Amino acid sequence: MSSGISTKFKLGTIGALSQVMLLGCAVSSGNALPAKAQTTQAKPAEQMAVNADEAGQEALAYSYALQAYLYTYPLMIIEREMRRRDGITKSVGTAPIAPINRLGHMTMLADADSDMPYSPNNDTVYTGAMLDISKEPIILDMPAIKDRYAVVGVTNAYIENMPYAYSPTANGNDAASLVFIGPDWSGELPPELTPVYVDTNLAILAIRIAASGNEELPEVRAYQEQMSLTALSDWDGKPSATPPPIPATPVWTKYSGPFAYFQKAADLLTDFPPPDRHQAMNASLWRIGLVPGQPFDPDSLDPATRRGVERALKDGPVAINYLRRNRGRKFPSGWDTGRYADNIVFDYSARAAIALVGLLGNDPEEAIYFYTYFDSEGEPLDGSNQYRMRFEAGELPELNPLGFWSLTMYDGETFRYIHNPIDRYKLGSSTGLDWNEDGSLDLWIQPNAPSADKMSNWLPSLEGRPFRVTFRTYSPTQDVIDELYALEMALPPLVPVTTSEQ
Repeated sequence: MSSGISTKFKLGTIGALSQVMLLGCAVSSGNALPAKAQTTQAKPAEQMAVNADEAGQEALAYSYALQAYLYTYPLMIIEREMRRRDGITKSVGTAPIAPINRLGHMTMLADADSDMPYSPNNDTVYTGAMLDISKEPIILDMPAIKDRYAVVGVTNAYIENMPYAYSPTANGNDAASLVFIGPDWSGELPPELTPVYVDTNLAILAIRIAASGNEELPEVRAYQEQMSLTALSDWDGKPSATPPPIPATPVWTKYSGPFAYFQKAADLLTDFPPPDRHQAMNASLWRIGLVPGQPFDPDSLDPATRRGVERALKDGPVAINYLRRNRGRKFPSGWDTGRYADNIVFDYSARAAIALVGLLGNDPEEAIYFYTYFDSEGEPLDGSNQYRMRFEAGELPELNPLGFWSLTMYDGETFRYIHNPIDRYKLGSSTGLDWNEDGSLDLWIQPNAPSADKMSNWLPSLEGRPFRVTFRTYSPTQDVIDELYALEMALPPLVPVTTSEQ
C-alpha cells in the first residue's frame, strides 16, 4: 500500500543546473585561455557561490536526514518486535509475546531473567498482542476487573497511543468487547462492540493487570484466561472458539552498507503508511530521497545530499544514545519524563526515545513515568554508592482508587533488572514500607544491606555498575497530571549518603 505519493523526484537538479550555467558563462566569455584552463578556472565569486550552494545543500540534507532517522525509529522497534515473533507457535510465558493475532500472556511478574529489552515494570503482569487488522477488525473480549488496577493500552505501528477504551478512568474496568478497526475498513458494527480506531493496519496491545507479588498470580491468571481474540467475521454476539488467522510472517530485505537504515525505513514506510497527521514531515522527506511508498535509492542522490545523509546516519545512533538518558522534560530535582504533555506525537525525539526505552508506555491519564540517571549533585548514579530518597509527609503523588506507585531499579545500559540477593526490583506502596514517625519516608538505594530497621526500604544496586531508577505513578489524580503538564512535579532527588548517615 502506498501513501499516494508517486512522483519520482530527482535530487540536486538545481545545484547541477547552476554549475552548468556557470560553466556556460565561462565558455562564452570570449577569453582565449586553452580549453583545459577554461574548464578549471572560474571567477572567485562564482566558485564561492557554487561552494556555498553545495555546503548549504549538504547541511540541509543532514538536517532532514537526522529528523527522518528519529521519525522512523519507532518502526525499527516494531520490526524488531515482529521478528521476535518469528517461528513462535504459542504464547511464550516469560515475555508478552505470541504469534501475530494471538494473546501473549506472561505467567509471572517481570524479573531479571525476563526477555524484555524495554524497561518492563515489576508491578503488573503483562499480556501483549500484535494484531493484523488490514483485512478486517479484530475483537478483544475483556472481563470486568474491579479488585485491582488494569488497563488496555493500544498503539499504532509508530508506537503512538490510541484513545483508551478499557481502564479505571475510561470505563471503570467493566467487561468490554473492544473491536480494533484499521484505516481501510468501513462497515456496520454490532452494538455490543466498543470501537477502537487505529490509524495503521497493525495494532499493538499492552494489557497490564496489577499484582503486588507472586502470591497474586493465580487471580491474574484467572483474568487472563477470560480474554479472547475474535475476527469480526466470526463474531456472533459473543467470542468465537476459532481465533483469528495467523498471517504470514513479513519478509523484509536485509540491507548492508552506510544507507541500510533508510533502505529498511523506506520498506517499513511502505508496509505501514504514516498517518495523515504526519504529512508535514512526509512532505519534506523527498529532499533526502525518502518517499513513503517508494524504495530508497542512495545512488539517485547528488554528491552533496549524499554526504549530508550519510553523515546524519552516522550521528543518528549518537542522538538516540543521548535521548536514552534525556528523552523528555527535565525537572528541577533532576528527574526526567518522556510523556510531559497529553500529546507528544510530534516531538519525534521523545517519541523515538519512548519507543526504545519504554515501548508501550501509558499516557499520563493512566500512568506517569519519571526516571533519572543522576543524583542530586548531577553525578551519574553508581551502584557502588549509597543514596537516600526522602519523601516528606504529604509529598507522595495523590492517587485515584486502585492507584499505586513504585520506584524500580534498572541497569544503566541494558534496560533490564539487576540480579540481587533478595530478588527485589522495586519499592512502592504495595511492598510494605516502614514510615518515619513524622510521616516522612526514606528509601535506601545501595549495594550492601542497610541496618535491620531499614531493610524493608532497601532497593539493592549492583556494585560497580551504572544504574537508573524509574518512579511510576499509576492512576494519578487530575491535580497530579496538571502538575506534570505545568512541569511542577516535585519528586525528591537521590542524595548521596555515607554509611554513618544510615
